[in-house]
Amino acid sequence: MANFSSKEIESQYNLIKILLSDKKKYSEAIEAIKKDISYMPIELKKKLEKENIFL
Repeated sequence: MANFSSKEIESQYNLIKILLSDKKKYSEAIEAIKKDISYMPIELKKKLEKENIFL
């Protein structure tokens, strides 16, 4: 798997937080993320777990 920079991880993290802020509006995007969670960088998974953001 490719190495991700901290800037890329932060960008993905912020996008997920935005999507989760309005679950009804972004339900399709959230479902797509749930399907692809196994492909997320480990650093992003750890950051989401640390912030107690579970998909």
